[in-house]
Amino acid sequence: MPRLIAILFEEEPDASYIAVELDNADEPEVLFMKGPDFEKRMGPFPRPYAEATFSKWNYRRVHNPPHVALNDAHALLAALRDLKPDSPGAAVYCPGHEERE
Repeated sequence: MPRLIAILFEEEPDASYIAVELDNADEPEVLFMKGPDFEKRMGPFPRPYAEATFSKWNYRRVHNPPHVALNDAHALLAALRDLKPDSPGAAVYCPGHEERE
């Protein structure tokens, strides 16, 4: 199942960008998506391209990435809302977390 591996937080949290690693058996690919409806999708891209994007745009890597269903906007939004900034360049998945610090 795909995993939410990185996030670019926006001022409006529900408009944040997320990066989802697809469960491709050959080579990992990453799909970029933007909330709250997640109709804006870019990719999938090879993992090296995604890594360069993470660095360029200061995405935060998710330490304990949750599994997500790509075709369920409500579940994707819930997972996005459960991510909070951790150390610089990192985020953590905290199910049930409501506010970001």
